[in-house]
Amino acid sequence: MKYVGIWDFIMVPLFLVLAHYFSSSTANKMIGENPEYKYYRKGFLFKIYAGLAFGLVYAFYYGGGDTMVYWRDAKILNSMIFYEPWCYLKILFGDTKPLYFYCFDLSEHVPHHYLRDQQAYSVSRLSAPFALLSIDSFFGCTILVSWLCFGGIWRLYTVFVEEYPALQKELAIAFLFIPSVAFWGSGIMKDTYTLTAACWMTSSVYGLFLKRRNVVWNLVYVAFSVYVMVLMKPYIFVALLPGTLIWVVFNRIQKIGNPMVKILAAPVIIMVGFVLGAAVFSQTAGQLQEYGSVDAIVNKAVATQEDLKREAYEGNSFDIGVIDPSIGGMARMAPVAIFAGLFRPTLLDVRNPIMLISAVENTALMLFLLYMLYSVGVFSFARYVFTKPMILFSLVFAIFFAFAVGLTTSNYGSLVRYKIPSLPFLLASLYMMRFNKEQDAGLHQMDEFDPEKNTG
Repeated sequence: MKYVGIWDFIMVPLFLVLAHYFSSSTANKMIGENPEYKYYRKGFLFKIYAGLAFGLVYAFYYGGGDTMVYWRDAKILNSMIFYEPWCYLKILFGDTKPLYFYCFDLSEHVPHHYLRDQQAYSVSRLSAPFALLSIDSFFGCTILVSWLCFGGIWRLYTVFVEEYPALQKELAIAFLFIPSVAFWGSGIMKDTYTLTAACWMTSSVYGLFLKRRNVVWNLVYVAFSVYVMVLMKPYIFVALLPGTLIWVVFNRIQKIGNPMVKILAAPVIIMVGFVLGAAVFSQTAGQLQEYGSVDAIVNKAVATQEDLKREAYEGNSFDIGVIDPSIGGMARMAPVAIFAGLFRPTLLDVRNPIMLISAVENTALMLFLLYMLYSVGVFSFARYVFTKPMILFSLVFAIFFAFAVGLTTSNYGSLVRYKIPSLPFLLASLYMMRFNKEQDAGLHQMDEFDPEKNTG
């Protein structure tokens, strides 16, 4: 078996036993004070086994792929420990100058991505410690990566539960149990690291600005999360930043009790938020490369979509139309791009079993969204969005991210992977909206049966 070796039969059972023990002991330890931990074990194991499923699909269905290349490059980097330890440490911690390419034993171990694609090679660098711990086991390494990256999405889940404690089950479904998110976000891939980085950044911004706790650690988490996103997929940070700032700004405005003070303070707070956002964006623009300016983003979108329309992708691609490389042109494409980023592939687009899973999810999500629009009403839907900061943030990020992905991706194979960060936020926003609707309906019924209010 090409991708299965003796170490897989040793490391996989060992890591699975440890995963079951760790998840059970953690849940039992924490559940007394944190009821949401009743979902910890199931969520953790769901991600671990989703990572294994991901590895098996790539090994035996696709016959290889990017994830194996990342793992192989990680092993090659680790082999340098014994003959070039200084070079190993330099490369491992991000100093990947072309000069250090000659530190590798090029007669036997030539890294695939080192000179070709530094964004891709960063996956191998971050995975190298896990490849080292798993010795020569691809599936063992996959389990360890899934294990590490579960921390981010669990932390974000607890943040949403802190704001909506009555929605523990629903939010667990949104963040922990969406099959395609767990599948595509648990292997040795960019998507896994960037998804957990987005979750760490969001949860740390919440702790830093909205709760003002663990300031130093949350600053560290934000900085490292931004580093990972910019390193691998800068557009995720670009999509996350506006929603995060809106969340913080509107949360501060909403907490002002005096209506007159709120009206006077709102423009100032909004201005400060935009200035802060512009400052963060300008400071990171150099690292964002082709995402560092609006014009560059537009040109990148056009070039990427045109590349994905090539004949090489025929049969597994779709076309949202010709993009006019201007802000107005992109705005006109927004509805089609957002629909593609959120709800494609549809059941009519399915070409293989992997696409079918995503298509079923997309259909269920679209029906849930339509149901909420119908049951809540368009105006009430908008009212909940603009009066509930967490709902506003979740929807802004999901829609903005879906727009970016739908605009720049014309290949279904890429789309089902690229879109996964938006799905938990969209589903969570719908659950929160439904909860607020039910609360309002309950209060209305209480008013109707309150004898003091119905004495006429």
